[in-house]
Amino acid sequence: MDVWKKVPVREQEPQVRATNFEEVCLGYNKEEAMEEAERCLNCKNAQCIKGCPVAIDIPAFISRIKEEKFEEAYQTISQASALPAVCGRVCPQESQCEGKCIRGYKGDPVSIGKLERFTADWARSHGISPKAPDHKNGHKVAVIGSGPAGLTCAGDLAKMGYDVTIFEALHEPGGVLSYGIPEFRLPKKEVVAAEVENVRALGVKIETNVVIGKSVTIDELMEKEGFEAVFIQAPDFRALWGSPESRRSACFPQTNT
Repeated sequence: MDVWKKVPVREQEPQVRATNFEEVCLGYNKEEAMEEAERCLNCKNAQCIKGCPVAIDIPAFISRIKEEKFEEAYQTISQASALPAVCGRVCPQESQCEGKCIRGYKGDPVSIGKLERFTADWARSHGISPKAPDHKNGHKVAVIGSGPAGLTCAGDLAKMGYDVTIFEALHEPGGVLSYGIPEFRLPKKEVVAAEVENVRALGVKIETNVVIGKSVTIDELMEKEGFEAVFIQAPDFRALWGSPESRRSACFPQTNT
């Protein structure tokens, strides 16, 4: 084993993937994941965590992979991330966690994203979901939009005991994950739908075909339905409308609050 080099990841051969829209990257199997995990130095002052937007305890979950404790690895990731199978595929790890990896100074960084993907895929194939909270805190929060930000917000709030409902204007939840990223990069039924179900497993309710402002207003949510706070996910209309003119007519100014 060359510790300076990543374990290569398997992909569909070009002549095969040219004939289908299935996922190109096949990911690690168990043996490959465990071999790649051995490259992690388990740094005490882990820079990779600082590079992760949600601060996953990366050395901890990789250590569980080394020990073949894949369920523990998944639960470690799930404490910080509601969408590990998605993030393991489409997050820009090369400029985030892997960009901070100490291994990368003299060789290849550890393939953190591929290990996250392996762990999430293993959990899905073994019917393992994130752990729901033991108790509710009695507070209701509405989340408008079921894209990555909405799902993440809802999942994090649910873990803290909030009663969360997501309102989605379109027919399927997922936002840009469902409508904007091609199948060969991010499978919809196998990956996105399963991640949405994991958010539901935390106790989050999802209502589709609800256009806020038409079906129901924010004032009605708070005054009549008892929601105490509302998180509004600004949608990415580029995933739905192609022309600049249609995007301009559909978009609203975005503000930071």
